[in-house]
Amino acid sequence: MRKRPALSILIIFAVGMTIGIAVKTYFFSDPLVMEQPAPSTADMSREELLNQADIVAEDIELVQGKQGAMTWKLLAKTAKYNQKRKLIGVTRPQLTAYFGEDRKEVYVKADRGEVDQSNDNLTLYDNITGRFGDMELVAQYLDYVGAIKKVYLKGGVTVRRPDMTLTATAVEIDLVSRELTAAGDVKALMAPGGMRDLPFNQ
Repeated sequence: MRKRPALSILIIFAVGMTIGIAVKTYFFSDPLVMEQPAPSTADMSREELLNQADIVAEDIELVQGKQGAMTWKLLAKTAKYNQKRKLIGVTRPQLTAYFGEDRKEVYVKADRGEVDQSNDNLTLYDNITGRFGDMELVAQYLDYVGAIKKVYLKGGVTVRRPDMTLTATAVEIDLVSRELTAAGDVKALMAPGGMRDLPFNQ
């Protein structure tokens, strides 16, 4: 009979310890904070990548050439360079490019842009205006792919020539053959005699 008080004291002690540990854990421990993994560069937008730029510069000039001849140059008010992704973000870009044996000039300006110089690719956007020979170009988005010498215009595209005004959702320009392909709500206003030697394919 004498063992029962000792057993009761032992049980009370164990229960007290359990309650004490539970109270301490609940009221006095720091809350667990789960660390969020850093987003990978694949999940980051281009804007976020450029905000992590390694180099920031003003009034810059980028030049691209091949076999001793300049293919294009780009002037910009400001530039941000992400060295890891080799991506350059520019503001107020002005692009001058030269194509063909006769070195036909293309001039384009925009509010913003991105340059992947190692792959000879350019993306310009917002308030794009430009000229290519006797053509004037207006759009919201321009993508130049140097490997295939093509320009893609998107967003409220207007192309004007002396004999025609064309509007479309998107236009592709082959800078070598100088042919244009228009798509999406295409409308063309012809000047007299404008049907002859038409370079547009719908």
